[in-house]
Amino acid sequence: MKALITATVVGMCLGSCVTARASDPVVCSAFDARGDAATVTLQEHKLNLQIAPAVGGKSVTLTASINDEGLLGCGVFFDSKNRYAAVGVNPLGLETGPLNIIVADLTANKIIGNFTVQPSVRMGESLKLVGFLRDSSSLAVLGSGVPDHPTKSFSTTLFRVTGKQENPPETRTLPPNTLSAGNVSFADAAHNRLWFKSSPQFCPLRSVPLMGNGPEGVAVDEASAKAACDVGRAIGYPDENTLITAVTREPSDLVTRVDLGQHSAEQLALPAPGGHGTYTAVGRGVLSPDGQVFAVSRNLLSNSFSGDAHSHGTEVDVVQVFPLKIIGKVLLKPDADPASLSIDHENGTVTVLSFQNGRWELKSLKVQ
Repeated sequence: MKALITATVVGMCLGSCVTARASDPVVCSAFDARGDAATVTLQEHKLNLQIAPAVGGKSVTLTASINDEGLLGCGVFFDSKNRYAAVGVNPLGLETGPLNIIVADLTANKIIGNFTVQPSVRMGESLKLVGFLRDSSSLAVLGSGVPDHPTKSFSTTLFRVTGKQENPPETRTLPPNTLSAGNVSFADAAHNRLWFKSSPQFCPLRSVPLMGNGPEGVAVDEASAKAACDVGRAIGYPDENTLITAVTREPSDLVTRVDLGQHSAEQLALPAPGGHGTYTAVGRGVLSPDGQVFAVSRNLLSNSFSGDAHSHGTEVDVVQVFPLKIIGKVLLKPDADPASLSIDHENGTVTVLSFQNGRWELKSLKVQ
């Protein structure tokens, strides 16, 4: 079975559309700081990386051969200078196996790296590309134990865009009160941090450097930020002193923005869904490249008479980070997987990008 990273919004098809098939593709997307969009579609051992310029120019599609067997997910990242786009394809869930990395040089419009990182005793059995480290062209690979038994140790290994390993795996062991590391923790490569949950009840939420020296001792434990410690996947890093999360809480889902320097937090309740008996569950969150807009996917659910949960689609709530307020929402269809979601913020407009019915689509929202 394949895992899909798929989502939808109604709007303009981006570049050439991909036809849906019986076996759906693995997909992911991202925007760079200029507003260029990268979309990845992996199917039948062929990976297509399409770059669509924000203004003018023609979309470019680059291809690479890759093994797409098993339960897979992908992530795509730009470096800070917008020269490189890197795609990581890795096993999901309880699966372990190699991490495949494809790197494109956007100035030459060609693939310059297509390499595999194998699990090892030093790197760990679960590997994931987490992006470019800080303001560099070094790719950071996070390694940890087997997915169903996460350990309290993790490794970070750097690779060049051509695939050459830059350093031996740098391994760290987190404090005894750490609940887990690696697989269910939160890597922020741009700010050289790994966030992780502590006990009791997940708080405080702490961080350590991924590599070398970095921002030690940063913690989220303010009374006004307790909801942030419940975060599952919806988390973003607007800058090195700000954290934003979304969690499911009764009676409403909560977005929390934490100021790490001032040790303060602000919360925003997301609107309840319409319809009797309908409730929500927060999925994931994505941040715009400028760090000013946060999008939260929420599954719309209801229970049958037998108590089984049924999905009625996905709602994407778009939130401004500073000041914290709701911009609007986009409804996704029931068969959409919000893991393909990415957003951009340019000139007072938020662009939502996602995949549905075999094609990539865009939707725009105005910031009031």
